[in-house]
Amino acid sequence: MFSRNQVRHLKLGVLLSLIGLMILVLSACSSAESSTENNGVKSTEKPSETTSEPAVDRTVKDAYGDVLVPANPAKIVVLDIGALDNLLELGITPIGAPSILAAGDPYPAYLKGTEGISNIGSVNEPNLEAIDALKPDLIIGNKDTHDAIHDQLTKIAPTVFVETLGVTWKANLQLHAEAVNKQAEGQKLLDAYNGKITDLKSKLADKGKSVSLFRPRADKIQIYLKDTFAGTIMTDAGINRPESQNIEGFSKDVTEEQMSSLDGDIILWFNREPDAFAKVEKSALWASLNGVKSNSVHSVDWEYWMSGLGIQAVNKVVDDLQSFLVK
Repeated sequence: MFSRNQVRHLKLGVLLSLIGLMILVLSACSSAESSTENNGVKSTEKPSETTSEPAVDRTVKDAYGDVLVPANPAKIVVLDIGALDNLLELGITPIGAPSILAAGDPYPAYLKGTEGISNIGSVNEPNLEAIDALKPDLIIGNKDTHDAIHDQLTKIAPTVFVETLGVTWKANLQLHAEAVNKQAEGQKLLDAYNGKITDLKSKLADKGKSVSLFRPRADKIQIYLKDTFAGTIMTDAGINRPESQNIEGFSKDVTEEQMSSLDGDIILWFNREPDAFAKVEKSALWASLNGVKSNSVHSVDWEYWMSGLGIQAVNKVVDDLQSFLVK
């Protein structure tokens, strides 16, 4: 016979054994359910959700102040050829761009990849209705040319304007790159240009030839000075200019009687008027120029020497200088 204490201990032992057995059974069930979930039959647990941060608009500083622009604009309208040139080289095709002179004219031949871009008028007269119809998410232009329509453009889309064109082409490239979130690519383009200029300078170090640049026009002859698009490139390359052209300013008008101002070891010219150069060439004074005597007169493409104003045009000008000056 068991005593009362022994009976109590016996019952307690049985109870503890039952509790242990229940724990084992529950644990086995839990493991089976977990295995079933892992095999894709049943899932009672919500999968972890991966959330990505939405793209955040950015602030850039343009000729007017701070402008809030899309993080990565996809539908861009440009109002000048410099912006078109730069964006194409940055790997972005605008949805709209102007012609240089008259609405509907082809885009400059030196630019590739312009197919499918909607024409929005001319650089001097962009069509606001055509721009609005494209529903852009960013507009890029310049204050010099488009100040009068800036407020209207900002009602269509965020608008980024550089101050001016030509001599500021490096800063303009950087602002264009920032506006479309391609800063690193923009810097690479500038670095590549600096490399080309360094190479050209090293090849010209012992040559010392002067380069004249002018534009014959129907009613005058226009000499291009240092503060021009092409002038800044020649300055970067350390190229000598004739004394009459090695001065600050954009241009200077001269008459046929002052044709000696056109002279240089190498004479470059461009024009838009088809008969303007023929008039200069017929002048008796033209034949007296040293550059003419040495057969060192070259016509250059006005589309990129005068009106390109972007990094592709810059590189084309450098290539021309290399061709004409390095023998």
